Amino acid sequence: MKLIKPLGASFPASLRAYARAERIARFGRHGLLALGCALVLSLFGSSFWQAGTSLRALGDLQLHAERTGRVDSLMIQLVEAENGVRGYLLTRNRAYLEPYLNSLATVTYTLDDIHLDLGKGPESEQLLAQLTGLITLRMRILSDEVERGQLVDRSASADGRRYMDEIRKTLGEIKRRTRAQGQQSFEASISHVDRTRWVVATLAGGALALLLILFLVLRAQVRLREQIARLLAQENVRLERQVRARTAELSDLASYLTNTREAEKASLARELHDELGALLTAVRMDVAWIARKLEPAALAPHRERFDRLLRTLDSGIALKRRIIDDLRPPLLQELGLVAALRTLGEEFAKNAGVEVALDLPDADLPLPPEISLALFRIAQEALTNVRRHAHAQRVELSLQITPGHMQLAVADDGAGFDADAARGRHGLAGMRHRVQMFAGDLVIDSGHGQGTRIRASLPYEHEVQGEASADAPQ
Repeated sequence: MKLIKPLGASFPASLRAYARAERIARFGRHGLLALGCALVLSLFGSSFWQAGTSLRALGDLQLHAERTGRVDSLMIQLVEAENGVRGYLLTRNRAYLEPYLNSLATVTYTLDDIHLDLGKGPESEQLLAQLTGLITLRMRILSDEVERGQLVDRSASADGRRYMDEIRKTLGEIKRRTRAQGQQSFEASISHVDRTRWVVATLAGGALALLLILFLVLRAQVRLREQIARLLAQENVRLERQVRARTAELSDLASYLTNTREAEKASLARELHDELGALLTAVRMDVAWIARKLEPAALAPHRERFDRLLRTLDSGIALKRRIIDDLRPPLLQELGLVAALRTLGEEFAKNAGVEVALDLPDADLPLPPEISLALFRIAQEALTNVRRHAHAQRVELSLQITPGHMQLAVADDGAGFDADAARGRHGLAGMRHRVQMFAGDLVIDSGHGQGTRIRASLPYEHEVQGEASADAPQ
């Protein structure tokens, strides 16, 4: 008989290669997922940075607009102060002096703001000093005109216009510088936004490419798993086929061993019956002949020993008969299964001191010798287990005929056992194999303190049952 190879020895090399490729793909998928998470985080950071840069650019634009507005505001304040003084001089209405009076307070604050906008530096300090001086001179002329109540002379008026022109020129220079700074800041912000846009686009493209690669990897892995599943299914089919073949071989071997054992038992029974039986019978006849031939006076001193020898020979002959009955029941061959089961139950009740209830058919059943022997051995093994282990007070032995089946049942009210834990016992395994040899079924129902019930069911055709009923005596 061939030995079954372990799974690792017969495992296909292609399946191992597929499994190794699947592990590599799983590691690659994990790496792609990690890289994808890094890309997404980078994309989020770049987008956040771009948004911050844009906000800073807008803030700078607003700041430069405010700076330009302050320069324009200073010029407007000076022009309104000048117009207000002229209106006052022409109409003598002090209401026109309100812009002039307001400008005296606001011009200083506006100059301070422009100083902060220009920042520190020689050129900025010089430009601011020049502007402050010109505004001071112009405001002094306006103040003199207000105090005198009339316009100053022509030279002073020309100086005032010249101061205003210088102020406009200086404020234009300041505005130009402010605009230049704003333009530089704006261009830097645009450059930052443009770089960020390309970075975001690159990261987004990388993320899309990564998703595509991940999709392809997952699809390849799905195909790989399908191939592995097909290979596993093929391998399972091959293994199931191999297991069925090995099981059939083992079943055939067990059947062969069982049949060989029964044949050896039958041969041994015949040898015991023919040879040992003849020897024991001849010895008993010789002893009886010697006892008859001796004179009574000569036999008297040895009568007790002769009688004990005869009893010993009778016990040996009875032991030989019991051994032959165990090896090959003669009733099973001569009278059939029903008579053999009835005798088996009666002798068990007599020898074991246990009440046995028999439920057997009235007539014998025309069964093949192999089936009759199998059912008899099952009943014999069950009763042997009852005598050895069950400690029962009552045993039921029945043989029932149902449509399509015959059922042999042996039940007791003994100690019972765990049927699942006892599946490997040789006696129970032998019963199960005897039943499986004829496509039957064996059910063992037992539990601790609940007794045991063994049911062996074999196929039984109705035609055979009808013929047996017709041949039975009326």
